[in-house]
Amino acid sequence: MYHFGIFALRHRLFASIQPLYSSTFFQTMPSMPPIAAPPTTLRLPDFYETSLQNGIKLITVEDDAQPLLTMSIVSRNGAAEDEIWGETNFMTSLMNKGTTKRNAQTLADEIDFTGGSLSASCVFDSLSSSLSVLSDFTEQGLELLADMTLRPSFPGEEIERVRQQTLVEIDQANNDAGYLSSIALTQGLFKGQKYGHPVIGTQDIVRGLGQSHCRTAYERSFQPKDVFIAAAGKFRTDELRDRLNTHFAEWTSHAPSPIPNEQQPDEQLSPVSAQATKIMLIEKPDAAQTSLRVGFLTAGRHDVDFIPMQMLNTIFGGSFISRLNHNLREEKGYTYGVHSSVDSRKYASSLTVGTHVGSEVVENAVSEILREIELLRTEPVSDEELETTRKYIIGSFALRTETPTQVVSLASTLELYGLPKDYHAGYLARLATISKEELFAVQQRRFSTQNLVIAAAGTVEFLREKLQQFGAVSVVDANGKVFA
Repeated sequence: MYHFGIFALRHRLFASIQPLYSSTFFQTMPSMPPIAAPPTTLRLPDFYETSLQNGIKLITVEDDAQPLLTMSIVSRNGAAEDEIWGETNFMTSLMNKGTTKRNAQTLADEIDFTGGSLSASCVFDSLSSSLSVLSDFTEQGLELLADMTLRPSFPGEEIERVRQQTLVEIDQANNDAGYLSSIALTQGLFKGQKYGHPVIGTQDIVRGLGQSHCRTAYERSFQPKDVFIAAAGKFRTDELRDRLNTHFAEWTSHAPSPIPNEQQPDEQLSPVSAQATKIMLIEKPDAAQTSLRVGFLTAGRHDVDFIPMQMLNTIFGGSFISRLNHNLREEKGYTYGVHSSVDSRKYASSLTVGTHVGSEVVENAVSEILREIELLRTEPVSDEELETTRKYIIGSFALRTETPTQVVSLASTLELYGLPKDYHAGYLARLATISKEELFAVQQRRFSTQNLVIAAAGTVEFLREKLQQFGAVSVVDANGKVFA
């Protein structure tokens, strides 16, 4: 299950595409993961909801164990709303580089004095400005967070510095086979749609971005009607709310935009029945291995199949003891490891398989992935697989509710995607009770060797020869352009 991590470090490159990009992850995996027994009871820690005087929702988790405050001002408008690829990411990169009251150096000096940090970041479905500070410096931290959020100035000299840093990041990414194959997969799944571009943009686009683009992206993205505030740490909610009322009084909120609930048919990206499989190839000269991705659209968060799909993904490729890893790593020796994940976003969800294999076995690897998909479509899972997966997911979920920051992150996911406050309790109850027969019905609906995108980075002509048997071939370049 994908969770929105409001306090996580920035992943500007790889959050922009499918998340399966690193071969080192597979090389360092343990031989067997721990399988936690499901807790007999699991009470989720409390979080509180209130509102500022201007109508902005405040979500809090109080904790006196550590003298810390972490806070994010989260907007529901992320890079999916880009009018120009990469402009929202470029804008957020500059938010802590100066305001109308403080230049970049002054802002940096004042937050450094507190021992804290200020940052801003974006992904497809959201963006945030964030503060982490010792609770003794709460007032100073809130003043700096408000200044950065309400009054960014996007100074010209900082624009050029950020531009060069971003160009270097893109150049480095374009030399990574996993990043390239993810670009190819993205074009196969979402070309022409809201998710059909990298969050960071492309080099040609970034070279042309300036202050006017930053201001346009800011005005579109950071409207008070579209934001909420999430905080965890040592404070009392009523006192924190009073302080926020002071610092954000000038930020007038009007009627809030609708929070996504059931996706509207004209917005939702859905698979087309019996659509031919696409082969998307991208050149990676002198690649020692082929970076391989296989993906398809699947159930969104509000769909009744979403929770069963978390279980099925875990069985299919979402854990070290998954079917895919047993097949491609343990039995065939094609790879150090293979993994699948469900990436659930506002307008679409997709299941993606990612791995790196020897180029000489890429055809065999694709065949085995398709075979595992077909087995899931046609055969129920075993009793042992069902119970092991049930324990694994419930136990893992318990580990993700141990800290205040984790809890407020879960609460932020609910707010961002319009889910009910008791969603996670229902999620756990559904995991605990779903039957093999119910799961098999979802397998038959959601798994198919039709409607796939198979993406690979390596020597294009070699890969074309090996993979054209699986579907129509297109070639993608690093800027996301697709050629027949």
